[in-house]
Amino acid sequence: MSSSARMSELGRIFGNKVMELRFRTSEAEDLQVGEMLVVEADQAKFLVRTMDILYGADSDDDDWLPRQAGVALRDGSGEYDYERVRSALYKVGVCTPLGCLKEGGYRKAKSIPRHFSSVRRADQGDYDFLRPMMGDVEVGRLRSGDRVLDFRVGVESRSFPHHVGIFATTGMGKSNLMKSLALSCMESRRCGFLILDPHGEYFDGGERDKRGLSHSKLAPEALDVYSSRRLDGPHNSIHISSAEIEIPDLANLYEFTGAQLECLQASQWKYGERWLEELRDRSVANIVSDLNGRFHEGSVNVIKRRLDSIFKYDLITTDRGLSMTKAVISALQNGRTVLVDTSNMFEAEELLVSTVLVRAVFEHNKAMYSDKPRFERAPPVLIALEEAQRVLSQSKGTVFAQLAREGRKFKVGLCAVSQQPKLINEEIISQFNTLFILGLADKRDRDILRNSAKQDISMLDNEIQMLMPGEALVSSPFTPFAIPCRVHLYEEYLEESNLRAGEIKNKVKRDVGQTFF
Repeated sequence: MSSSARMSELGRIFGNKVMELRFRTSEAEDLQVGEMLVVEADQAKFLVRTMDILYGADSDDDDWLPRQAGVALRDGSGEYDYERVRSALYKVGVCTPLGCLKEGGYRKAKSIPRHFSSVRRADQGDYDFLRPMMGDVEVGRLRSGDRVLDFRVGVESRSFPHHVGIFATTGMGKSNLMKSLALSCMESRRCGFLILDPHGEYFDGGERDKRGLSHSKLAPEALDVYSSRRLDGPHNSIHISSAEIEIPDLANLYEFTGAQLECLQASQWKYGERWLEELRDRSVANIVSDLNGRFHEGSVNVIKRRLDSIFKYDLITTDRGLSMTKAVISALQNGRTVLVDTSNMFEAEELLVSTVLVRAVFEHNKAMYSDKPRFERAPPVLIALEEAQRVLSQSKGTVFAQLAREGRKFKVGLCAVSQQPKLINEEIISQFNTLFILGLADKRDRDILRNSAKQDISMLDNEIQMLMPGEALVSSPFTPFAIPCRVHLYEEYLEESNLRAGEIKNKVKRDVGQTFF
């Protein structure tokens, strides 16, 4: 071993098995759960991740450590002779192999390093094999424990139709991650990103000292904003044409009986494109007569009352020309980010807008699928749902569930943002191939993700519990293991992006312009 290698040596391997290695290190060493280390073997290197840290002592007496703790307790911190015992103390690092590095390549570890192999902290060069896997949508920097490395972490926009999940307890950084992800999409312009924002967090940051997507110098070219409230910046009003509302959209808002659903279907067939307006404007008696007396007045009355409440929403228009859906679809097909701010809407209004827009985008891409050359040129589309558990609790019956099952084929993916993954239907959550896992306190939430992740994260429970705000694990089938990441602080990332805005715009024109625009 060279002198430089010896100086960086952290410890020596002494056990245990293929999926769990143990090494001894100094008692004074600041070893951390989640640190990535390298075990030096004869012709290869083992990349490992620290899962746990144990105490150890050089003593034949198993009770020596607790007895010494008792002496220290009795003597007090100022009296106990710590230096007397320090040389006998050590730590044990428990780690799991991530893979074997040999001649610049990576493979899964199928063996173990020899006894007493040297352990050191991984350096920049040890991660070079990961660089081709870090996609065009940047989210942060590689992290090893608390240490943040100058190594970009990103995901492939072409993976978005495979669905994305962002899961974290409140306060752990979901909104910051979402803004950073959106800004990176605005930089890349290789995908369309539709964000449905019920909390008003993303346009201007939502708080006085925060900044949002509107503060980006890329916004004029890369961001479209729709809002039902007045915003301090360029935006459009939210309008949905009544002609675009379908029966499943209504069924997502209200529970209808079988007879009421049949009445809606019969009305749509009878009145055509203006069926909702006809149901609103005609009397109950006329509707019953028009439908040949097949339906009871009570069923028609219930339907009319519910439609009356929908038409009271300012967002519903009878003028197709005022509807936003075509403009939203066009923007997404041009690789733009579309922000729909529904923060001052009632929940039913918000749900109606979300349902109609998601269905319109999905159906557009399904229709485009038959035109292969056009479909191949089209960018992938990602649709972000805040508080996703509200609409993903059922495996069937909604456009959101349908999109989770079928969206991959048509280049449309869901981005589910939630603090309670346990409330999302397990069949649906299993469809999410890329997971951003921030701090999760609830064990059931962690168990759900462990069972649905496309990578084995079963050994990372300790690390997930210890994640600080802004720290994440990125699990994806496009990387060999879950990548520890420090997510960009949005305000810092925004400042950096604005300094490079001219360079970014030129790169987009050069790299993407001929593809989508």
